Amino acid sequence: MSGRKSAAAALLLLASCGGNTGRAPEPVPVRITVLTPETISRTVYAPCRLEAEDEAVVSVALPSRVDSVFVEPGDTVTAGQRLMALRTDDMHRAETTAALATLEAARASRDYAADNLRRSSELLSNGAISLHDHQMTETENTMAEATYARAAAGHLAAVNSAGRGYVTAPFSGVVGRVMATRGNPAAGPLLSVFSRDVLRTELLVAPRHLPFLRAGLPAVFETDHFPGMVFPGSVTSVAAGADPVSGLVSLTAQFTDTTGMLIPGLSGRVMLALETREGVTVLGEDALTPVGDCCWEVAVIRNGSVELTTVESGVSSGNRHEITRGLMPGDSVITLGHSLITPGEPFRVVE
Repeated sequence: MSGRKSAAAALLLLASCGGNTGRAPEPVPVRITVLTPETISRTVYAPCRLEAEDEAVVSVALPSRVDSVFVEPGDTVTAGQRLMALRTDDMHRAETTAALATLEAARASRDYAADNLRRSSELLSNGAISLHDHQMTETENTMAEATYARAAAGHLAAVNSAGRGYVTAPFSGVVGRVMATRGNPAAGPLLSVFSRDVLRTELLVAPRHLPFLRAGLPAVFETDHFPGMVFPGSVTSVAAGADPVSGLVSLTAQFTDTTGMLIPGLSGRVMLALETREGVTVLGEDALTPVGDCCWEVAVIRNGSVELTTVESGVSSGNRHEITRGLMPGDSVITLGHSLITPGEPFRVVE
């Protein structure tokens, strides 16, 4: 009896297995991408703070008092423009003394030229010199008279200024901080002026990047203050080696601002394109499976069937890698579902 039960169980098992032999396995849903030539750059990011290429902190040497301030932070100024007025007896004395010295020198030159003209007139009347020589003396006398007139006007202006002097912009740019206040002593820094056209920053990067660093490398500045915007520039200088204290390599990048948005003191980060490859095959890590320490494995569709191919990579940028061996433009690579499928297994492509 037990033998008949065992035989029946065996028949049931065979029947159950035979019932599924006619079913085809379900295709694995996958997403693919067709490879095309791309450009990829090896990049490094470094935090930074922008500085003005040209910046001056204005101060005065003579004791004085702030009489008027003509500018505010953010004002655009031109070279020589008056920024503030100062009042001081010492300044007045220095101005009038210098103007008086210039006046005395001009008066001596005028008197000397007048004496020469009188002698020249006598010599001309006696036929001792030519008319041309006499005309030259007249010209010198006229020039001496004009120089004296200018010196006299300058002396009068210095006397009438009553000790009022002006602080002027050293170059065209933008006013930064204004530390001076009307009525206060003009001691220490009064204000700052910076050039807004060109900004610079110092960057510190790891020594492993030194072989790729050079002047002229593309640099891009990004800041959270202007999300989604990038400001192009370039590297202007690179240190020859790593700093012995920090162990990092110092370099300088420069940015020409055409938007008017960048200002000194703005913080952000700079992306450096250390190495660029054009017209190469590029894949993201979502399509790559690590194999050991040197390679990756990729699922490729060839002749309608799935194959696993070992590839090698070169330049990397974030999670994207240049594929130097194993793939070529036109290959169809599985980017989603490659971990669920085996070679030869049926699949269906989904969007």
